[in-house]
Amino acid sequence: MNIKFQGHQQTEREVEISQKELFQLFQMMKDEFLNHITFARFDDYSYYNQTDKGIVDLCNRYSVDPSYDRDRVAFFKSIMESMRNPYQ
Repeated sequence: MNIKFQGHQQTEREVEISQKELFQLFQMMKDEFLNHITFARFDDYSYYNQTDKGIVDLCNRYSVDPSYDRDRVAFFKSIMESMRNPYQ
């Protein structure tokens, strides 16, 4: 995959990311999402950013209690384990 980006330099950079690197990146994103699901606070007293609002909405849609850690983590862990990495 070829990507272009502009960081702190004025010039645009272009890099090639291999399938192996994309596979590793996808796995890292899944792991980080699960870490967020596990350690974030989903109670009625916390401020929710856009992502957390989406998480709470998804939980509510499937009758998963977002404030109950075991329920929320089990729900999303099951989803993440069922997701195939498209970069295999």
